[in-house]
Amino acid sequence: MPKNGLFGDTKKKYCLTSSKTCLSKAGRSILSLQAVFLSSIFCVISYAASAQNATVDLVGDSTPAIGSEESLLPMIPDIPLDLAPAFTAPLPGELAMSELLILSLFCALIIFSLLTGWAFMREKRRGRGYLLAANTALQTLQARLDQSESLLNASDQLMVIWNGPSSIPEISGSLANEGDQLPQGTGILAFGNWLHIECAQQVEQAIDMLRTTGQRFVLNAETLSGGFVEIKGSVSGSRALMQLRILQGDDQDRARLTYEANRQANELARLKHLLDAVPMPIWSRDDEGRLSWINQAYSQAVEGESIDAVLQSQIELLDQRGRDAMQQAQSLHADDDVTVSRQPVIVAGKRQIFDIVDIDAQSGTVGIATDASEVEAAEKALERMQAFHANTMDQLTTPVAIFDSTQQLQYFNAAYSAQFKLDPSFLESHPQESAILDRLRTNRSLPEQADYQSWKADFMSSYRDVDAKEHWWYLPDGQSLRVISAPNPDGGVTYLFENVTERLDLEKRYNALIRMQSETLDHLNDGVVVFGTDGRMRVSNPAFTRLWDIPSDLLKDQPHVAAVVEWCRRKFGDETVWSKLKGSVVGLEDKREGVVGQMECLDGRFLDYAAIPLPDGATMITFVDVTDNVTVERGLQDRNEALLAADQLKNTFIQHVSYELRSPLTNIIGFTELLTSEAFGSLNDRQREYTDHIMTSSSSLLAIVNDILDLATIDAGIMALELGQVDPVDSIRAAAEGLQDRLTEKDIRLDISVAENMGEFVGDQKRVRQVLFNLISNAIAFSDEKSEISIVADRNDDSISFAVQDHGCGMPASYQTTAFDRFESRKAGPSRRGAGLGLSIVKSFVELHGGTISVESNEGSGTQVTCVFPIEPKTATNASTQAAE
Repeated sequence: MPKNGLFGDTKKKYCLTSSKTCLSKAGRSILSLQAVFLSSIFCVISYAASAQNATVDLVGDSTPAIGSEESLLPMIPDIPLDLAPAFTAPLPGELAMSELLILSLFCALIIFSLLTGWAFMREKRRGRGYLLAANTALQTLQARLDQSESLLNASDQLMVIWNGPSSIPEISGSLANEGDQLPQGTGILAFGNWLHIECAQQVEQAIDMLRTTGQRFVLNAETLSGGFVEIKGSVSGSRALMQLRILQGDDQDRARLTYEANRQANELARLKHLLDAVPMPIWSRDDEGRLSWINQAYSQAVEGESIDAVLQSQIELLDQRGRDAMQQAQSLHADDDVTVSRQPVIVAGKRQIFDIVDIDAQSGTVGIATDASEVEAAEKALERMQAFHANTMDQLTTPVAIFDSTQQLQYFNAAYSAQFKLDPSFLESHPQESAILDRLRTNRSLPEQADYQSWKADFMSSYRDVDAKEHWWYLPDGQSLRVISAPNPDGGVTYLFENVTERLDLEKRYNALIRMQSETLDHLNDGVVVFGTDGRMRVSNPAFTRLWDIPSDLLKDQPHVAAVVEWCRRKFGDETVWSKLKGSVVGLEDKREGVVGQMECLDGRFLDYAAIPLPDGATMITFVDVTDNVTVERGLQDRNEALLAADQLKNTFIQHVSYELRSPLTNIIGFTELLTSEAFGSLNDRQREYTDHIMTSSSSLLAIVNDILDLATIDAGIMALELGQVDPVDSIRAAAEGLQDRLTEKDIRLDISVAENMGEFVGDQKRVRQVLFNLISNAIAFSDEKSEISIVADRNDDSISFAVQDHGCGMPASYQTTAFDRFESRKAGPSRRGAGLGLSIVKSFVELHGGTISVESNEGSGTQVTCVFPIEPKTATNASTQAAE
């Protein structure tokens, strides 16, 4: 760097400034002379003008009055008095105006030249003096500059000068230190390259303030190599100056201590600010146990007005019980400087759980309280959840075992102990997995292995795996276990032992069943086809293909139901049936219902079809060839219709004949009674015997005809009951009296038993009597001579029953089912065969009342017929319909 440096440039600038100053002063003198010259010309012109008008006394007082126009002109030197007469003497002759003007100008020029020369000489002498003074000052400043630069270089200082806000900095001096490798030149201004980042930021901020506001500063900055530099900032006029000096010796130690103290103070301030922002109460106590500092959270926790108020009042966060518990905990851990205890604390009126940490310092203690309410609640919830999971795992039938990272058993459920027959006390001792496997091998609960050690090492490699692995154990006792080893996130392995013996057996049987069903479907004569939820064919048997002549190529691609229906429509063209079948497969109804029916194909075959929804959403359609059944059924229907027509013809004939026989029978009975009365003469014994036979036969025939007519009336549905109060005892007595001759003839005794609370019931007395008459008559016909017939009448809550029992030959079991059919009769011993209408008409009358009739008989021990009449009979319409049926 040149010795003159910045100040050499300043010297040149100073010389130029001095020259400009001299020239400006000479110019101002010339301008003054020009003004004087112009003023002189003006005065001459004014003098000449005034000489023509008046005579002016130049010798007298020639000074213009103050305030006149002449007083505004520049002062002109006084004219010598000895020249006044020359100027004031009259000129020869009269001068013209132009001559006077020329003379005035000439005089003015002479005066101007004299004054200009005099002023120029004067300014020249003055400029020479200024130039000598400037050179002297320049030499002095140069000497001082050299002296300053020598001092800067001698003291290892560096000066940075900014001549303006946007000027380039000028650097003078140097920083040289054996221990610090500092940049040179303008690189020194890159503070981040050789100062610590916080020091560099601080220096840059101070320089900005110096250059913008002129604020002075003094800083001690630490370099990256551990040294210290003193940086001073000041202003001089419009210049900003910065001085850098390397500190050494005591100055460096003092700066280091100051820097460390400032850093510690800043760190302490930041730490206090952080602790104040922490939402956990924090406090510090002195050696006497008094609170010396607390944070804002502590003040809020104890509901103090301010931190100072809490410190002044010494408000404690813990109550006396909590402090005693802390002291007890400290006494138990006397060798430990840190005491941790979980205590309940009342914070802002609410009871919360805090983890209190008290740390014994050198001159007191510090403490912090962490809110553990949520943690404690979470821990309790976790304990409950673990207990619940443990109970749940114990209820599982799948064995579960959990090992930690040290391969020790940490958990097992009851199924694990039961599956492998391991003692729970052995498992609760947390054995190693290797020991458990050895015991399982001893108990023959492991698969048989040729190389057990290699197998065990491979099985226990799950501790090093990342993903779960699956193993299959086929035990010697025939069980099959699916073992899943899943690595735990925090190390260890969880084993699940799934007993799949039954599942494999079920799969085996299921596969066998599927094969059997497939074979069964293939050999069925009924066509079967199954469509999936997408409407495509899933299963079909050969019978379906044969019924509809479907080519095998069509079935290979699982055709849609629409394609199958389109193919089958060639043999049956009813669109309604196919729409129903197709809708049962692809329909969108919420409730799926089956479709059944019968179709008559164009080739004459009859097929019963059925669409059956399956549980999995599929649909099965079956086609059964019922051509033979339909043919037989139609033949049977024709025959049945013919039989019904014949039966109807028979009934019509019988009814017609009955009506036709009734009138002649009435006449015969009437004439017989007339003959018997001997109104027209007496009869001998033979004649009387003949009339008795005629009377008996006619009465029997009339009873048969009346029964036939009653049945015809019931069949026609026009039978009407004459309901009224019926006395059961009177009805039994009347029926017995009508059969007294037959009872006497066979010497049969009637045993009548009537309940005490019998009472009456509603019914048709005539028809009830007819029922009892027919029952007793039928019992007499099948009873032996000198036997007994029992009649039992009983009453229940809503019905009355009549039971008539004989002790005759009884009925065979084959006859009991047709005992109540019309014209069904059998021969009773030597007596003749009846018409077979007695029990039939009894059944019709009982059912007409809304009652029931039953028969119990054992061949060889007699028969019992029971009729049950309701207390209040059903309506006539319902009863008539039931009786007709």
